[in-house]
Amino acid sequence: MLFALAGSAHAQEQAAPAGQPVTGQLPEVTVRATGSETGTGPVGGYVARRSVTATKTDTPLAETPQSISVITREQMEDRGVQNVSEAFAYSAGVVGDNVVESRYDKPVIRGFPARQYLDGLYINYYTSGYLMPRVDTYGLERVELLRGPSSVLYGANAPGGLINLVSKRPTAETLREVNLQYGSHNRKQASFDLSGAVDSNQTVLYRLTGLFRKSDTQTEHAKDDRIFIAPALTFRPSADTTFTLLTHYQRDKQGTAINFLPREGTVIPTVNGRRIPVGFFTGEPGFNTFDREEYAIGYAFEHRFNDTFRVRQNVRYMHSDLTYTGVYAVGWNSAAQQQLRRGSLDAGGKLDTIGVDTQLQADFSTGPVRHKVLVGVDYQHGKFDDKQGFGTVGTPPLGLIDPWNPVYGARINPIASYTNAEQTQRQLGIYFQDQMKLTERLTFVAGGRKDWASSDTTSTRIVTATNARTVTTTPIDQDDFTYRLGLLYQAPYGITPYVSYSTSFQPQAGTDRQGSPFKPTTGKQTELGVKFQPPGSNSFITAAVYDLRQQDVLTPDPGRPAGTNFQIQTGEIRSRGFELEGTMDFQNGFKAIGSYTLMNMETTKSNGPDLGKTPTNRPRHTAALWVDYTMRGGMLRGLGMGAGARYIGSTWGDAANTFKVSSVWLADAAIHYTLDQHWRFALTATNLLDKEYVGQCGSATTCYYGYRRNILATATYRW
Repeated sequence: MLFALAGSAHAQEQAAPAGQPVTGQLPEVTVRATGSETGTGPVGGYVARRSVTATKTDTPLAETPQSISVITREQMEDRGVQNVSEAFAYSAGVVGDNVVESRYDKPVIRGFPARQYLDGLYINYYTSGYLMPRVDTYGLERVELLRGPSSVLYGANAPGGLINLVSKRPTAETLREVNLQYGSHNRKQASFDLSGAVDSNQTVLYRLTGLFRKSDTQTEHAKDDRIFIAPALTFRPSADTTFTLLTHYQRDKQGTAINFLPREGTVIPTVNGRRIPVGFFTGEPGFNTFDREEYAIGYAFEHRFNDTFRVRQNVRYMHSDLTYTGVYAVGWNSAAQQQLRRGSLDAGGKLDTIGVDTQLQADFSTGPVRHKVLVGVDYQHGKFDDKQGFGTVGTPPLGLIDPWNPVYGARINPIASYTNAEQTQRQLGIYFQDQMKLTERLTFVAGGRKDWASSDTTSTRIVTATNARTVTTTPIDQDDFTYRLGLLYQAPYGITPYVSYSTSFQPQAGTDRQGSPFKPTTGKQTELGVKFQPPGSNSFITAAVYDLRQQDVLTPDPGRPAGTNFQIQTGEIRSRGFELEGTMDFQNGFKAIGSYTLMNMETTKSNGPDLGKTPTNRPRHTAALWVDYTMRGGMLRGLGMGAGARYIGSTWGDAANTFKVSSVWLADAAIHYTLDQHWRFALTATNLLDKEYVGQCGSATTCYYGYRRNILATATYRW
C-alpha cells in the first residue's frame, strides 16, 4: 500500500509558490495515522495499536490483559502471504500445518486446535473440516490471534485461543487497485480491490474485492483454482449510525494436494535407502475432486445513542457445499517397501449456518472509576448433512502404486458402505464484561458468560449392495459458566505488566458406562506478561508466560468390561510456555516482526498409553524473524527488500511418541519496488533455499511433506 502519497503530495503543494505547478518527483514520506486507527480498520505499517477481538470493544492492545497478535494488511503484502497459515508464520504461540494443504487451515494455538472466526462470528462448525471455508487472505484487512481461553465472549472453544479474520470494509477514501500474479507451479492469478464513496456526502460507501486463480500445486495432478468475490456496502445516515453489508462468494476447484505417506521413505529412508519424491501423487487423476462452493451474507450494525450507550449487532448466514473424491495411501504393501497400498474416499455434503451477536456497551463513571461495560447475547445455529464412504482401489497388485514409477488408471471399486450424518448444532450465550479503569494507570477487567449448547446427530450406515441401514443418534445438551479476570498496570516508559485468569469449555458427545451423558471439557489458564510500547516509537513487544490445563478429557474406563471401549472424564492435558513477540515500524524505512516460543505440552492424567506423552505437531521451540527495508531517497528510492528466517523445532510423529520429525530452518525473502504512485512490483519467495522436509506426522503411515520453494511475482497498479 502507498500510505504516504496523500501526505507527500500535500507537503509539496504547500511548498510551491502560489499559482505554480508542482513538478519533479515527490519524495516518499510515510505517514502513520495511528490516531485514527480503529479495531477493525486498516493499519499503516506492521504495528497495530487497537483491536476488538479480545474484548469485543475497540480497545488499545496495551490495555488488554491477554496476549494478542495482529497481522496487518501491509505485512501480508510485504511477505506475499497466500493463506491464513502463512499469515501467522512469524507469530508466537501458534503452529500451522506446515504441510502441503490446499483444502483448509488448521492452526494450533498453545498446543490446542483453534477455532476460526470471520468478523467475530464462528465459521468452522463442521467438525471434520472438509466443508469449512478457507477464507482468502486477499479479502482480509487483518488476521488476529487471541491466545488463551476465550469462552467468556465467544462460547464453546478450545482453551488455546482463537483466530479472528477481519474483512476489508468500504472506505471513504477512494481506493482502486488491480494485481497480476504469476508464480511457481504455473500459478496465474488476477485480483482487484475497489472502494470509495457513492455520494458527495460520503453517506454511502462501497467496496468490491475479487480474485481469480488457476494454479497447479507442488503435488502432481492437484489443482488449486479459485474464484472469490466480496461486495460490501456501508450506509452512514449520521455520525452515530453505521450499517455495513458484508457478502462474499468463493468457489474452490482443487484436487487433493496432501498425501498420506509412511515414515519409511519420508522421515527416514526406506530399506533400500530411498525417499519418496516430494511431488509424488498417491491418488488417481481420474478420481480426484475437491469442489467446494460457499457464499455468505451478513451485516455489522452500530448505533451510538449518546456519550454513554451504544449498541452493536453482527449477523451472518453462510452456506457451503462440497463434492470430494480421492485415493490415498495406507502404508507399504510389504517389507520390501516398493509399493503403497491405497484406499478410496467418496464424500460430500452441505452446511448452513447463521450467527447473531448483539451487544450493548455503556461508558460511564462511578466516582473515580471509569467503566466500559459490555452486555451481550449471541446465538449460533449450524446444520450439516455429510456423506462419507471408504473403499478399495482395484485388486492387488492392480491397486498398488510405486512412488518412484507411478502408473495411474487403476479401477476404483464401488464403495461397499456409506455413512450419512445429519447434525444440528445450537449455542446460546449471555455475557457480561466490565473494563474498569481504577486509576489512570491501573485497569481491571472482569467478565462472565453462561452458555447453553446442544446438538442432535443422526448417523446412518448404508450397505450399498443390500441397502441395509443402521441408524444411531447422539444428542448433546450441555451448559457451562466461564469467566475471565485481568489486571494490568501502565507503568512509565511504556511498560505494562499484566496478569489474567480465564476459563473455557467445549461440549463433549457420548455417555459413560452407566449411560450418563458426558459433561463439557473445561480449560483454565493463568497468564503473566508484560507489554512494552516505547514512547515516541512505532513498536509493540509482548512477553508472556502461561500455565494452561484442559480437564475432564476422555480417557479409557479402567472398569470397562472386556471388549468394550467405555470412557470416563478423568483425563487432563497441560500446556506451559513462554512467548515473546515484537513488531517494529521505524521511520527510516525498517519494519520487522520477530517471535520466540517455548512450549511444553503433556498429557498429565490418562488411563491410556498417552500418559506423559506429547501430542503430534507440537514443537517445543519455534522462532522467527522478518526484516523489511525500503529506501526513502536517492536514485533507488522506492526499492525495498525483505528477508526472514523461521525455525520449527522437532515434533513427535505419533501419539505413543516412538519417533520424531526433525526440526527445520526455513528462509524467506522479498524484493519490491514502488515505481511511482501507480505501479508497484514485488517478487517474494518462501523456503528460498528449497529445503525438502517433512512438515509433520500423525502416525507411522501419515506423514506429510512441507512446501518447497515457492516464488511469486506480482504487479500492482493503483489509481
